[in-house]
Amino acid sequence: MSSSASKGPWRTNPGLALLHLVGWYAAVVGVYLAVAYSASDTPPPDCEAGFCLSDREQMFYLALFGYPVLGVTFLVSLVILGVRSSRDPTRPASSVGFVAAVPGFVVLAVLLCLGVTQLG
Repeated sequence: MSSSASKGPWRTNPGLALLHLVGWYAAVVGVYLAVAYSASDTPPPDCEAGFCLSDREQMFYLALFGYPVLGVTFLVSLVILGVRSSRDPTRPASSVGFVAAVPGFVVLAVLLCLGVTQLG
């Protein structure tokens, strides 16, 4: 009898863990879009140049940089998901998906900090 048979059935369903991961990344994108839409849409009043961006437009241009970075962190999260679900199969899928989504939370925090410093 092998040692893996004595542990019982797997509790980490990789498909369910991936669903949790995708859900957390959707939440990251949703939070960024909510913050961007709440920013002002009027250009600054002291704008003398012909090309002035409103706060909302600056957030969306920052997203042009941030979403490819978020895509790379999603690939990193997939690797983390695979490693975490295969090393200890007794972990619940929700915690595996959450831990794998941590790089996305880091990217969101950095983008929001950059956006706030650009706006302020």
